[in-house]
Formats: sequence, C-alpha cells, structure tokens
Amino acid sequence: MKRSLMVFSHPNHEVAILGSVRRIQPHIIFLTDGGARERVEQSEESLRSVVDLADVAWLDVPESSLYDALLKHDTGSFRALANEVASIAKHLDVDRIYCDSIEFYNPLHDVALPIVRAAFEHSALPIFEVPLIHQRKADDEVYEVLRAPGSLRSSCEIVALTPDEHEMKRRAFGIYTSLAEQLGPENVDLAVSRAGEEHFLTARSHLPSPAVDQVLRYDWRGRRLLEQGLVAEAITCHGHYLPLVEELCPMLLAA
Repeated sequence: MKRSLMVFSHPNHEVAILGSVRRIQPHIIFLTDGGARERVEQSEESLRSVVDLADVAWLDVPESSLYDALLKHDTGSFRALANEVASIAKHLDVDRIYCDSIEFYNPLHDVALPIVRAAFEHSALPIFEVPLIHQRKADDEVYEVLRAPGSLRSSCEIVALTPDEHEMKRRAFGIYTSLAEQLGPENVDLAVSRAGEEHFLTARSHLPSPAVDQVLRYDWRGRRLLEQGLVAEAITCHGHYLPLVEELCPMLLAA
C-alpha cells in the first residue's frame, strides 16, 4: 500500500503537522538528534500513541557535526544523508513526500529539501514543505510559526483537523518541552492557537530567495553572535549554505 514519507531535520518538527501524521500514518525519517537526547525522547513519547514506531527511522546524526560540516564545506556528510534517505525509501512504496520548509531560520532546517531532492533526483513524486518558523520583516524581532510567509500562502494546501485530532495535537504540545524552550512562550502560544489547521507548501523546484516578508535569519543571527564574540565564524547563506546546495543538488540552483 502506498504511503507518505516525512523527512525532518530535527526531532520535534513533527508537531507542526501531528494531526496529519496521525491521519495518514506515514513513514518518518529524522536526520539528526536535534542537539539533545531529550528531543529524540520527546518525539518518541509523542509519536508512540500516534504511529507505529517501527515506521520511524532515527538517523541520529549529531546536530553539531552537521554545523561543523557546513563550516568546513564538507558536502560528503550531507550526501551521505541523502544516500541513506534514498536507501530507506527504496524499500517503501511512497506516494508523496513531506519535509521541512526552506525558511532561512536555521541552515540545518533548510537542508531537508535539498537532501530530499537529491535522494529522489529522478522521481516525479509530489513534495511538500512543512512550515515551522521564520522571522518576519519587522522593526522588532518577530517570528511566524506553522505558516508560510504571507506572500506564499496561495501555494499552500490547508488541512483542517477534526476536533479529535485537534485536541490530541493541543495535548501533545505539552510533551515537547525542549522545542518550547527554544521557541519561547509567545511562539508556543501562537503555535497552539493555530493547531487546528495544518499548512503544506508545494515544494519549490528551485532554491528560493527569502520572501519579501521574510528575514534571512541565520545570517542575521550569525552577525549578532560574531559581534558578541560567541563564535569565531558564522554560517552564512552565500558563504556556506548555497555552496552546499550547489554541490549536493545543483538542480535547485538551475532555475
């Protein structure tokens, strides 16, 4: 029987579409450990009552090792992930693919689509991006959660959850304390208030620039960390991310 495949850069990202996860019972692949064992454990706890954990693959690559790989222009580490996704998928009968959206919030979130495109290079399967969080253009530091930028909403598929699915998802937010700490109370409250709808962006066939209402956040954050002396080198879009994509999945830069 054909089933969907979901590929997330980090554990916990599945909460964005947990109602659809329960509804469609997909295969799931998590690329990294999310930087902490507790993130894996919290995803396991949540998913245990939603899907068969035998359908979940935890590649468990240390998050820090992929940041190092980006800094060192080590494309091989990301190609190995694409190969592993392809190897898992060849034993599955997949009808569509979901992955983290390119949101310019975190470069490791943004590698999910290039990895999926590389893994399914010769496939015509439909691919959808799952919005999690992006920084909005504003005078203050403001984030949008579980929604694509407003300028891209017309390319979104919207799924309304049933009352039962909605309540299950609202309760599940209490499990993801690691993600909640990262997002902050205001963004978590916004995410919970939007739990009844799940948005899926038709995957871009070429690597987009930030939308007109979206900030290139990891460049912005990198500058702040450098100014504070907290890092010796910052990961940037043009210096690290784009060169990776060009080697890993040149088709995304061809258009």
